[in-house]
Amino acid sequence: MTSASRNSNARNLGFAGFVTLVLLSACSCGSATKDVAAAKQAVGEFHSQLDAGDYSALYQAADPKLRTITTATDFTKLLAAIHHKLGTVRNADMRTYAAAWYAGQGTTVTLTYNTTFSGGSGTEQFIWHISDGRAMLYGYRIYSADLIEK
Repeated sequence: MTSASRNSNARNLGFAGFVTLVLLSACSCGSATKDVAAAKQAVGEFHSQLDAGDYSALYQAADPKLRTITTATDFTKLLAAIHHKLGTVRNADMRTYAAAWYAGQGTTVTLTYNTTFSGGSGTEQFIWHISDGRAMLYGYRIYSADLIEK
C-alpha cells in the first residue's frame, strides 16, 4: 500500500468516525428532548393530582426508589400540607432543567419551577426517572417561606 492510499484511508476513517460521532450525539439530543418533554408533562399531571388531593395516586405512580425512602403516609402528609397551606396551583414557570444519563439506571430529568399557588408561592424541584418514555417521580422538593409561615 502506498503512502498516498494510507493517508486517504486514514482520512476516510477519520471522516467516518466524525460522522458517527455526530449521529450519536444527534440521537442523544433527540432522546433528551423527548425525556424533558415527558418530564414537563408529568409536572402538569403532578399539579393536577395535587390540586385534586389525589396524593395516593402520586405515590403509587412514583419511581420504586422514591417509595423505598419514604412511606405513603409521610408522602401524603407532605403533599396535604402543601395543598392545605398553599392552595391550588395558579401558575408554574419552569426556570431550569437538566437531563443526565447514568449507566445501568437510565435518564433522570430535573426541572425547577417558580410556582404560584392560590395561597402563596414557592420554588419546586422535580426529579424524574425516565423509563420507556414515561416519567416517574424520583424526588420532589419545595422551597417556600409561605409554606413555613402558615
